[in-house]
Amino acid sequence: MEKTEGKIRYGLIGIGAQGGSYARFLTNAPAPFPGMVCAPCPDNCALGALCDIDPEKEKMCKEQYPDVPFFKDWKDMIASGTVDAIITTVPHYLHHEISIYAMEHGMNVLCEKPLCKSPEQVQQLMDAAKAHNCELTIFHQYRYNDYYLEMKKLLDKK
Repeated sequence: MEKTEGKIRYGLIGIGAQGGSYARFLTNAPAPFPGMVCAPCPDNCALGALCDIDPEKEKMCKEQYPDVPFFKDWKDMIASGTVDAIITTVPHYLHHEISIYAMEHGMNVLCEKPLCKSPEQVQQLMDAAKAHNCELTIFHQYRYNDYYLEMKKLLDKK
């Protein structure tokens, strides 16, 4: 897949409920429920690749997104040249490893909540982002949860 001129190609790692939502968003696919309103995908974004270890998810992705490369291994996807940034929607304990690896390979990262398992891992991710000149962002909806408030305090010290 060639780089789409002027577009950020996102690689989705984990195609469950959240990953599927991102795939629909990035391809402007219809909302999954009647009456659900979805914002249009920005013109500068595109779905670059999909990745999951579940054979059923692979089958579904190849049916719904036949022109989008599919990978069973996230390291292969990162190395493929088909993505410019990644979105992780995998089990929480994998966020740290995948995000660090991606940033070491020049990828910007959008990580679903929680960012990782400990404040020490948060610091490691922030250090990796700085060292590799990458953007690291987290998508979360529980802004007032005690765990996130503690992470915010750590981030505010930077």
